[in-house]
Amino acid sequence: MSSRKSSFLPSHPVHLLVFLAGFTFLVYEVSWSRLLSLTLGSTVTSATIVLASFMAGFGYGALFWGRRAVGRRNLGGLTGLLIMGMGAVSALNYFLFHDVFPHLYLSFSAAGGMSDVLMYLLAGVLLVLPAFLMGGVFPVASRLAAEGGRPITTALGHLYASETLGSALGGLATGFVLLGAVGQKGTILLAVGINAVTGIWALVDRRFRLAETAGLDVEDQPVVRVKNRKRGDEASRMRRDHLLRAAVVGAFACGFSLLTLQILWMRVFKVYLTNTSYTFALISSVAILGIFVGSTWYRKWVASQAPTAARLVQVMAGMTLATLLGLVLLVKLPQALMFPLQGLLTDPGLRVLGFPVLAALLIVFPPAVGSGFAFPLVCSMFTTSRQGMSGDVGFVLMVNTIGSVFGPLVAAFVLIPGPGAVLGILAVAAWLAAGALLVGRGVELSPVLKASLAGVLVVTLIMLVIRPEIRTLPPSFIKFDREILYYEEAVEGTIAVGRDRDTRTQAKYTFVNNSAVIGSSYDAIKVVKMVGHYPFLMGAEIKDVLVIGFGIGVTTSAIASHREVETITCVELVEGLTDAAVHYRDRNRNVLQDPRLTVEAGDGRHFLQKTNRQFDLISCDPTHPILGSGNLYTRDYFELCREHLNPGGMVSQYLPLHKLRQEDLLGLIATFAEVFPDCSVWLGHYHAVLLGSNRALDFDFPAWQERVAKLDQDNDFYIDPHHLAATLVLDGPGIAALGQGTGINTDDLSYTDFFDTDCLLPGNTAANLLFLQENRRPVARVFQGIEDKELMDRFVRGNALLNESLYRGLLGERRASLTALQQAAQVNPENGEYPFLIKLNF
Repeated sequence: MSSRKSSFLPSHPVHLLVFLAGFTFLVYEVSWSRLLSLTLGSTVTSATIVLASFMAGFGYGALFWGRRAVGRRNLGGLTGLLIMGMGAVSALNYFLFHDVFPHLYLSFSAAGGMSDVLMYLLAGVLLVLPAFLMGGVFPVASRLAAEGGRPITTALGHLYASETLGSALGGLATGFVLLGAVGQKGTILLAVGINAVTGIWALVDRRFRLAETAGLDVEDQPVVRVKNRKRGDEASRMRRDHLLRAAVVGAFACGFSLLTLQILWMRVFKVYLTNTSYTFALISSVAILGIFVGSTWYRKWVASQAPTAARLVQVMAGMTLATLLGLVLLVKLPQALMFPLQGLLTDPGLRVLGFPVLAALLIVFPPAVGSGFAFPLVCSMFTTSRQGMSGDVGFVLMVNTIGSVFGPLVAAFVLIPGPGAVLGILAVAAWLAAGALLVGRGVELSPVLKASLAGVLVVTLIMLVIRPEIRTLPPSFIKFDREILYYEEAVEGTIAVGRDRDTRTQAKYTFVNNSAVIGSSYDAIKVVKMVGHYPFLMGAEIKDVLVIGFGIGVTTSAIASHREVETITCVELVEGLTDAAVHYRDRNRNVLQDPRLTVEAGDGRHFLQKTNRQFDLISCDPTHPILGSGNLYTRDYFELCREHLNPGGMVSQYLPLHKLRQEDLLGLIATFAEVFPDCSVWLGHYHAVLLGSNRALDFDFPAWQERVAKLDQDNDFYIDPHHLAATLVLDGPGIAALGQGTGINTDDLSYTDFFDTDCLLPGNTAANLLFLQENRRPVARVFQGIEDKELMDRFVRGNALLNESLYRGLLGERRASLTALQQAAQVNPENGEYPFLIKLNF
């Protein structure tokens, strides 16, 4: 007894060590995911390959280092080296990913065109290295946690709870605080610093070494593995073999199921919830917190009981039930949760962030609790000796991780494009039920439990064979009962095209997940046509065009209407959108049939990184920057565009006024102007357009008139040179005067990805519209050669009154809005758009 007391290792040092390792593990995982999306492209394929490589390295590291720890006394030294090595390799990886990778694509392309494959392989190798070291920390530390005769089950439960709590807090801190506060580089350097300090601590603190007497007490003696027993009855041997097999099956099944479910849950949540970086950081962290609660539950309530296959069956059955119940809620989430609670969550930030937490707690959390309970349980089932504990835990962690590697691959490339996300979740429930029945073979179980699992398996398999159509639609489609014209669950997103029923306009809406691609409203069509037409009106000589984001093809059709264009290369992330574009033939003029157009699947920014082609025009009409396309509004992206412009080339970019604070809007304009000092901002109703060039912009009005006269007549685009010129609000000098001291948006420190929730305030659009109107540059001072300045002045005053009408309308002052528009028509009777807008909107 005295020897045990003297050799007893207090629980908190090793738990704190593992907590900090888990914290940095998630810091790296979130950071690598974001950094590599900028290098490899923001596609499901690249993200899945990165995750699979990361988890494969982690799993092999658990097996390798767990076995190397068997028989060692100085486990603290080994743990310290693993943690410090993890930090050192991660620091090196940051340099390689950030500074070297962008230059490799062109080299690989020139060498034979296999750039994507080679880059994926290289990224996988570089990710495997730190993950390989990370994987060894838990199995090595598990032997330390069980020092002093502490029950193995208790030790594993406590240690796993510490690791998962650290991981959850690391994910939350990275997504909500660190990346937005100190940037990508600062976040990784902070994690490297934590690794250095904790690694040195583990090396020098003697409490992380096993005592000389460790393993010598009778109850601490190793349990000899069954396969080496020369005596003992056959029944005992068979029970032990079954326990080991059950542990392996359970470890793989739970690892596979939870990671597969996370991919499928995320896909459906993307359709229902606002797509921001915060939304999915919350959901992921709730999953990890569920694992933490499960492991804590295991440690506190059942760790004193013997680990049995029967208990594992019960856990897997519970996960199956929780998955099915969550699926029922998930399918009806807008009607069951979002619409009833919308009135209670009046704050926009709370509404956008509160729904993900609530949905994740009801749908994601329960199965995650089961997974958190199952992992220490299967480790306890498989561990056959205290001395060999690290090797056993490492093997179980490897098996669990193999499931985690295959899960995302199956979800992304089999289930989503096959039966779809909803039936994919049903398939996972069937998998869990089958796994539970396999684990329970030869085990004394409740007949009700066995029958229930068998019934679930049969019913889910029948459903998978029948394949009932279960659509997950954006909440607005459900709320307004829109007619569904097109629906597809593509690998990169769920596409829905809908049309209003029984309304005067019968407007159409196209969504990818819950992000509007474009509507058919007049203002939406007008601004994307401005993006397409205005570079030509500014006098750019345009033959070769790159369009980033096909959408429904309106911008591309505007560009194609200019006969001097010879080639149009369009890069679209979501391939199915080209099929959906058939419903907008009246808007896109069937541009897909244009022989000059080539549509390529992929990430547009990534396309620029790996091509050496030059363009006369790069046009981009992405989704809102805080809704997933923030990397198309950074200085780094604009510099990439500038590098691919021919002399005299131009960039045209959509600029939203909504979901941005005034300082954010001005910051994006200043960011663009820093790369393109010769730039301008044009206002199209509730939206704006950025134009930039590597030459001085041509503001010669007679030339402008001549170019406008060549435009084809268009019912959705009012063609008049004075009308179009009056949409100018800022030029280069005007932007420079307003943007002094404004924060520049960069890949490293992006305030669009990690935005202030005040961006979501409903009054931002009106405030930004008013700001641009009050600070607009006099058109007559910018455009040269205006012959009839009084006519231009009437168009400018009419445009100002139009903006006043739009502003009043946003404030809900419908009568004042109509009055301002009527005044615009009186002041500027030459402008035929105003009578049209009065008829359209009032």
